[in-house]
Amino acid sequence: MDPRSTRIVHFPAEVDVNPYTRLLYGALARHGFELVPDAELAPTWLWRYRRTVGFLHFHWTPNDLYEWRWGPAPLRVAGSSLGLGWFAVRLRLARLLGYRIVWTVHEVYPHVSASRRLDRIAGRLLARRSHVLMAHDRATARRVETELGVAATTITVVPVGSYAGVYPPGRARDAVREELAVPPDAFVFLAFGSMKPYKRLDLLLEAFRWLDLPEARLLVVGNVREQDAPIGEAVRVAAEHDPRITPVLGLVPDERVAELFDASDAVVLSRADGWTSSVLVLALGEGRPVVAARTSLYEELTNEGAAGWLFEPGDAGSLRETLAAAAADPELAREKGIAAARIAARLSWEKTAELTARLLLAR
Repeated sequence: MDPRSTRIVHFPAEVDVNPYTRLLYGALARHGFELVPDAELAPTWLWRYRRTVGFLHFHWTPNDLYEWRWGPAPLRVAGSSLGLGWFAVRLRLARLLGYRIVWTVHEVYPHVSASRRLDRIAGRLLARRSHVLMAHDRATARRVETELGVAATTITVVPVGSYAGVYPPGRARDAVREELAVPPDAFVFLAFGSMKPYKRLDLLLEAFRWLDLPEARLLVVGNVREQDAPIGEAVRVAAEHDPRITPVLGLVPDERVAELFDASDAVVLSRADGWTSSVLVLALGEGRPVVAARTSLYEELTNEGAAGWLFEPGDAGSLRETLAAAAADPELAREKGIAAARIAARLSWEKTAELTARLLLAR
């Protein structure tokens, strides 16, 4: 048996606290695949491992592999253009050396971009060099087809697995609320995850500010990177002016994740881009309904809003009205939470790995 046939690396080689890659490759291991650590998309690495690694698996967007991020905008664009040329050379070399290239497209474009034109070229380049193209949902597959000029028949939808049970159960709901100074009968919205500009916390803070519900509460939970310090500061200032807002800033330990979801009544995603959201999948797995933008993907993941409420993307007024509608009927929120858990129960890492393995091994 060819030793390369079940050995795989992934890019980016380093990922954040999102458990996605750990769960995916753990499930693929049960199908005989071995994840090789510390991969580099460099000629020396590609040559050294050409006989022992068979697959280069790309996730998200490839901008980390070509983007120049220093200096003024014109310099960043010029540097990224050179980096893109080098990225193309490395992909070509990988194919010449016999690697099979796989891309799971979580989103077509990066959240922060030096040049959308370069990002489109990079996406088209990677899509055309890939032997296997996957998306987690039909909405993203359609956007790959439209934006990158890829035939729909070449993209396979492989749903992401559920995060249910990934995080250990925490303390009782009342105990967590007491620690956070949240009344036991308050309707609590949770905004969870790293605080990055595309998450549009500014939109959520504006909408919640004008929400005429004294008993509602908003938990803003997540890590703040140095470059996103202004977002953390905006959350702190909002909390100083509105006692209904409780910030929990910093890296959240795994043992606290489930209990924070359990202490909440609904999870809010104020982002408007409509790309794959691990927070949304996590909310479903924790049996929590979501307030999310009305985009094709979020309609699909929530079963047309059966597992939550949908607002018009980027519209603070629509978000405010949707938050009010959610808080107005706690019993309906519980019913939507049950629907969320049912959706999550259909998501399986075993099914994800089985289909992925089949695609990887096809010739």
